[in-house]
Amino acid sequence: MSPISSPNPAPDAPLQLTSQAFRDVIGRFASGVTVITTHSGGKDYGTTASAVSSLTDDPPMLLICLNKSSSSAHAILESGTFAVNVLAEDHVQLAGRFASKLPDKFEGVPVEKDGNGSPLLVGALAHLVCRVSEQVEAGTHYAFLAHVEDAVANPGHPLAYFRGGFGRMRMAPEASVLRDVRERIINTVNDRDQAIDIGLWARELAVDVDLVHRALTALASEGLVRREAGRFVIAPVPESIIFESYAAKLAIELGVAESTVGKVGGEQLAQLRRHMEATLEFVEDDHFTDARAWIEANERFHEYMVELAGSKILLDTYRRLGLPGLNARTINTSTYATTELLEDHRRLVEAYENGDLAAVTAVLRLHADRPRQMRARERELAGPAGA
Repeated sequence: MSPISSPNPAPDAPLQLTSQAFRDVIGRFASGVTVITTHSGGKDYGTTASAVSSLTDDPPMLLICLNKSSSSAHAILESGTFAVNVLAEDHVQLAGRFASKLPDKFEGVPVEKDGNGSPLLVGALAHLVCRVSEQVEAGTHYAFLAHVEDAVANPGHPLAYFRGGFGRMRMAPEASVLRDVRERIINTVNDRDQAIDIGLWARELAVDVDLVHRALTALASEGLVRREAGRFVIAPVPESIIFESYAAKLAIELGVAESTVGKVGGEQLAQLRRHMEATLEFVEDDHFTDARAWIEANERFHEYMVELAGSKILLDTYRRLGLPGLNARTINTSTYATTELLEDHRRLVEAYENGDLAAVTAVLRLHADRPRQMRARERELAGPAGA
């Protein structure tokens, strides 16, 4: 992994962002999907667009952007009016139809007409009737600034566009419910699949069933639960996920080390040592004396090491690995533990204090393999029949 920090470009070599790189990055911006319609020269025009934005609410104005090659854009130039039809979550085919080059995109599509003659797609989530006040040429596109003359909203959920594909825009779960549901899952120690009774969890948490469902949907994307036959299931954590997570952790920490060893100040090193020393008291006789306390202390130590890089994006990436939750699902007081875990922490801090990048790298690689070694040792102690 390359260093986290990167050199500033020379004054005579300004950064040139390519259109492909821009499209790749801007594709991470999720947006709603609309069909822009207008009527000109006795003909209806329509095109799918996601580049729609409100400008002001007093007066109500919005902005749309259409490619100069779009026949709908030229029709709007001529008519001076258009309608924005906000698509609902089940309008994927409609979005594809109006994004195509079909000779008659409106064939079989039920429409009504607004006061300016622009088609309004029946069943859309919302309609905005607009009159152009200004148009601007911007590269390959026309930008139309328009006054909104009328607007109608209908119940439902919007269609979303993200990284070149359509999807449903889910409501974010309530933070407190998400936290409580995650904690329940993390504290579930199981050796076989366990189905979740959403109604029971909702009653026990004294919240609406829909809030629990949203939280489980979010946690399914994190891999803490899975959806199966219309239900959510808590599954035992497979070793492959554990090892893959620690491999990702290693990649991040190696990059951090490359950019921070020999470059951090004395107070940061002192804080790193304090966090390390807090991890030393929870292993005795090859077992964790307090698994939860160990997990918390261990996470503070490793997270602080990542913080040394000074990158919020990198720290967020590390946190998204969900290592505390993963460890809580797999570590308890009966879990085999080795004092080598503690020695790794000591050697790691000593290497940081000595500014020895090679030593830090070597310890990190050894430390990342400890879960595999501990699992192998557990199987060895259990014997061939798991007794």
